Amino acid sequence: MRHHSLRFLALATAALLMAASCGETGHQEATTAAATPGTDSTLAALHARISADPGNFNNYLERARYLAGIDNFTDAFRDVDRALQIDSTQAAIYIVKGELHWLLQDVRSAYDTYKKCAAIQPDDAACLLKKSAIDITLGNYEMALSQINHALRQNELNPEPYYLKGRLYKEAGDTTLSASSYQTAIELDPNYYDAYIEVGLLYHEKKHDLAEEYFTAAIDVKPKSIEAWYNKAMFLQETGFRDKARYDEARECYRQILGIDPKFAPAWFNQGYIDLEYQKEYARATEAFSRAVELNPGYYQAYYNRGLALEIQGKNREAEADYRKALSIQPDYTDAALALGRVLGER
Repeated sequence: MRHHSLRFLALATAALLMAASCGETGHQEATTAAATPGTDSTLAALHARISADPGNFNNYLERARYLAGIDNFTDAFRDVDRALQIDSTQAAIYIVKGELHWLLQDVRSAYDTYKKCAAIQPDDAACLLKKSAIDITLGNYEMALSQINHALRQNELNPEPYYLKGRLYKEAGDTTLSASSYQTAIELDPNYYDAYIEVGLLYHEKKHDLAEEYFTAAIDVKPKSIEAWYNKAMFLQETGFRDKARYDEARECYRQILGIDPKFAPAWFNQGYIDLEYQKEYARATEAFSRAVELNPGYYQAYYNRGLALEIQGKNREAEADYRKALSIQPDYTDAALALGRVLGER
């Protein structure tokens, strides 16, 4: 079974989201402060700051970010619109508005907002880079590269343009230039978590041992990152053929993940997969897959793999039940159908 990185899917699906988007939704402009939900002391302090200085657009942006953080996007957009009423030439306002659209997966509106920002403030690096990030996803590589280079001319020590170049070259298929760009971003900012992850993924694809080093560096930056621990575990798991000790190292990574999030079912599934496929510990595999389905009753792959472990142990009736369960969740699951036919034929 092929396992995949946990790199977040927002960028991978952005083009589809943009195609499906109906365009930027209008938001009623507010001339009064957003309503206070409950007795939130932080929000009350933000209200007080706006009341004391209602002409400062930064106060509205700060409250908009806070409101978005508590999923109150309606009032967050109202605050952004109020900031625009105060000064519609400020790039920072458009950046916040674009970020709100992005959080709502309205990629078209986010892109249009950054495009407007770039038209108003063509030399604003933050705005150019926000737009470039979406341009890369959409395949507008020449436009993105031009904008990135423009941002670099303003500050060649800014690591973000190099990170975006890494993304651009990766999307264009040049992994050498991609890795070099990510590494430059890391040199400029040794705590650039995303760059460590991306270089690690590039080396992972090549089964190069440097992948482990970059994932470990990402963990050093964010010790509680499930993504980094998972990527490291997957690399160790997939290269265990070089050194069988890596299987146990991968299992330890999965245990670290469960220490962070005890409900992360894939960590149990992958431990079971190591037991089943590589270490031939079938009873232990059965237990791991059982833990996975306890956490995720719809995990049909775990039912199937537990069925395999049970079948190998001669527990065909229990295996049959698991294969049937997998098929009840995923009726076109060919592997489970073949396995079911096999155990039925052995009766």
